[in-house]
Amino acid sequence: MTTELRRREETSPPVWRRPSVRRTAFWVVLVGAMFIGTTFVRPGEEAATAGEAVLDPATYATEIYEPDVVPTIEENATDLTELLPRIEADPEGTGEELGHRNGSSPYSYAVEATGTVVEGPFGQVGLEVEGLESDATVGVQTGPAVIGTALRDAVGFITFDQARNQIEFANIATELNNQVKAAVLTQTDFDSLLGEEITVLGAFTYDDPAHLTITPVEIRTGDE
Repeated sequence: MTTELRRREETSPPVWRRPSVRRTAFWVVLVGAMFIGTTFVRPGEEAATAGEAVLDPATYATEIYEPDVVPTIEENATDLTELLPRIEADPEGTGEELGHRNGSSPYSYAVEATGTVVEGPFGQVGLEVEGLESDATVGVQTGPAVIGTALRDAVGFITFDQARNQIEFANIATELNNQVKAAVLTQTDFDSLLGEEITVLGAFTYDDPAHLTITPVEIRTGDE
């Protein structure tokens, strides 16, 4: 070994300190960490790893509508001629006492209203309620689309933690509205009720002080 070669070996850094070796080691460690932190999913296992929904909105709505939702509305309904003036005088206090809501949304109420059926906006008939001391108009949903979350929120026992996300929580309201369509609206000839007195049991959300929209769970005519 020549003197020049010996001098190079003595002045060269150890192998583990050489830039090329350190770069290689870095990438080996990084790739290894990526594999350790990765969950490998076989085909067909995606749903399980993504998390299961607490409930299926359609199944849940079907199961609770008749035995739970309708009786809760019946037991907690306040006559509209009493309820609305109280809301207008003290929205927050009345909401805490007689209504329910999810988060900071407007309060929803179980309600009973008796009045004369008149023409209403699209998807509703109007209800002229005698003795109602308010300038607000009242409508009853007729379909074909039933909108809003009044029924879901007014019962008070359906909460956001029963669903996996906001979409599923909204779907619970939609499926309950579908129950209303099947059980009430498709069984009611609203054209024949124009000019007649009816009693409506249902729910509304106080989100428009000028107009209340009731989602009905029961409609009784004067003969019933």
